[in-house]
Amino acid sequence: MPRKTDYQKQADKRTRDALRLRARFDGRLRKYSGALLAALAGALDARNRINRINLLYGVDISTETLLAHEVRVSGLGDQLGTMLGNSTPGEEIQLFNLTIDGNSGAVLALEALFGEITPDLGTGPGSGVDTPPAPMYNTSLTGPDESASGVTLAASAGDVLRFNTLAEGGSAPSSMDVNVGGQQVASVAYLDRYNGKAFSFTTGGVTRTGSFAAVVNF
Repeated sequence: MPRKTDYQKQADKRTRDALRLRARFDGRLRKYSGALLAALAGALDARNRINRINLLYGVDISTETLLAHEVRVSGLGDQLGTMLGNSTPGEEIQLFNLTIDGNSGAVLALEALFGEITPDLGTGPGSGVDTPPAPMYNTSLTGPDESASGVTLAASAGDVLRFNTLAEGGSAPSSMDVNVGGQQVASVAYLDRYNGKAFSFTTGGVTRTGSFAAVVNF
């Protein structure tokens, strides 16, 4: 069997790491889904008891909290039970096939998505990847809520949005959702003069760069 190239080894490692991540969070989804079903069963038991107390003693006690009521009537419990049943026993078998060689056998550029780049270390010397200097911005907004220069940030406390102020241009209202790893972490309201302009967003100690748009995925 021919020796794998660095390109193929990189593909194998990224795939293994991604599948481990998928399995870990599939396990969490199953665990918390089961916990939610148990909580719904407990809330229903409490509701039945309070209904009985109201009947026996002629009182009028609220039988469930607003949250318990909304989750119960939404049918989420039934949906979760069905989804869990349909997905048993869990992670499907993964069949590995040899990655077709590409990029002349050389590794691809490192990516933050795979956890290969950190804000402190960058790509590192000798990696074969040039690290461009971080852009400079003249305006910064800090979560949970701050506004300036026609831009408003709504994010977790300590998150930072940096950009260059534009004094002229369109003034129509626009909005941007910032997602990291498939989860929304910030919402930005801005004037349309910023569309396509560069910004950086720091959350969890990691800084990422992008351009103003309706949805930005990191």
